[in-house]
Amino acid sequence: MRVAAHSLMPLLTQVRWLKRAARSCMRRPGAPGPDGLTWTDYRDGLDARLRQLAERLADHAWAPVAPRLVSWPSWGKELRICVPTVEDRIVHRALRQAAEPVLDRDAYPPWLFGWRPRRGRVEAVAAAASHIEVGRCWVADLDVAKVTAGAKTEEIVTALAEHIHDGPFLATMRTALDALPSPLYPGSGLSPMLTNVRLLGVDRHEALHGLEVVR
Repeated sequence: MRVAAHSLMPLLTQVRWLKRAARSCMRRPGAPGPDGLTWTDYRDGLDARLRQLAERLADHAWAPVAPRLVSWPSWGKELRICVPTVEDRIVHRALRQAAEPVLDRDAYPPWLFGWRPRRGRVEAVAAAASHIEVGRCWVADLDVAKVTAGAKTEEIVTALAEHIHDGPFLATMRTALDALPSPLYPGSGLSPMLTNVRLLGVDRHEALHGLEVVR
């Protein structure tokens, strides 16, 4: 389906799209958020719950809840993760599944494989192997320091607005991000997509021009 960049809000206000988002979330249900509501609880009366959620989103009355924060050991340090409510996770997923086709079509370079639909490590390794096969034998491994640190809601929304022109949709995205400790805080479900959005400036950097890149 080709989605126009100026008409994404209907994908948040139709029950069938919210149900698709909910099913995606349910594949990896995780722990309950600050309200204690589990996926098992939310499935009870799912259609009615989603109709009410769609109405609140259409009326711009949806108000996310501040997520629960937990610590998780990662590579010898404590990783802070946010755990939104079940309902907020559905909205995050709906926002992401609406925005990603536009970004995939209009924003992302063809050599981007990280956190991109239907692309991943296998495809990235195959792309790198194809460069080696034609004789490119020097590899530079680059890393962007603190890419998820210091991001601000307005920075992310402004970057999205280059490619998405639906004002109510962007306003809903801003509402979702303002409720998080940081737009790129792990656990929201939005952070993988938003990390790619924040890295678009790096992807376009003149130092990469003329190089064969795999990210």
